[in-house]
Amino acid sequence: MKVLLIGEKNDFKGEIEKVTGIGRYARELLIGLREKVEVSALPLYDHSSLYSSLGSIIKGIFYDYSKYDIIHLIAPKPFFPLRKGNAVWVTTVHDLFFLKYKESKPMPFMEKLYVKSILSSDAIITVSSLVKEDVERLGYKKKIFVVNPGIDERFFSTPKINTEEKRDIIRLGYIGRIDSERKNLIRGVRVIKKLKEKNVIFELWGSYNPNNEIFKRIKKESEEDPRIKIMGPAPDEKLVEIYDSFDAFFFPTKEEGFGFPILEAQARGVPIIVFSDTRIPKEVCEYCIKINEVFPSLDYIESYKEKYYDKLRIYARNFSWENSIKNLLNIYRNLI
Repeated sequence: MKVLLIGEKNDFKGEIEKVTGIGRYARELLIGLREKVEVSALPLYDHSSLYSSLGSIIKGIFYDYSKYDIIHLIAPKPFFPLRKGNAVWVTTVHDLFFLKYKESKPMPFMEKLYVKSILSSDAIITVSSLVKEDVERLGYKKKIFVVNPGIDERFFSTPKINTEEKRDIIRLGYIGRIDSERKNLIRGVRVIKKLKEKNVIFELWGSYNPNNEIFKRIKKESEEDPRIKIMGPAPDEKLVEIYDSFDAFFFPTKEEGFGFPILEAQARGVPIIVFSDTRIPKEVCEYCIKINEVFPSLDYIESYKEKYYDKLRIYARNFSWENSIKNLLNIYRNLI
């Protein structure tokens, strides 16, 4: 079986800290598939300018794909191959946020091309059951498969047991974009500010544009309450250490296509708190604590962690890249 993975210019190489979740997905697929089939990577798309973006589309149209059995577009792109031969075109859809949020929208006039490309695919792989529902609502009528991604093996290492007495400070944490509309941090921060307890810190880890209006509002809110700490980007090599420092992980997001931070926190035995009206795939949120506008008591969070610590870690173990690659290969074989 010959497989071609198609992605963006930086998806398959370069510093891991500088790629998106889709870039990490691309690298895990390339590494995992190399052990099983003949696989190649085509870093086709370059969106650094309108000129390079149009050039990518043209190159993608005329590239010869006929020598492959599977053409796997690792995320939706304006992809319309003329020289496909008998190859099966598969697209992984991670989410449809580009239809909902300005921050996720592609270059002007590209949105319709993205949708047309999805609908033209021979088969669709979605990263969760929730995304599958969204693709079905989009009008896709062919084969749709759900293949949950995995999380890195390092998150499954045994956490260091804190033998110290109960800490004076309760540390709540968030990891993700800070200036994102979808991540809904303004609502999250305001819920934290309602807490009467003073022995709480809410750490916001993630990248941001200091000129972004959402970030400016979050910064203002944090300046009014010293318990809110803007930490900046989370170094990749310290992610496990950062998760381990949290007593709970507060993820106020409006919706997720999958929800990697939830699983990463669970793998470390850290309770996850989300809003009850959020759209998060059921696969990853079985053990999430769901709230409205009132944050749970700190005593409840501590007792929840004691009760579910092992269950959280065991459940997260189901989401490995080994399982993902195995399921993906089964789909490839069924399609050719």
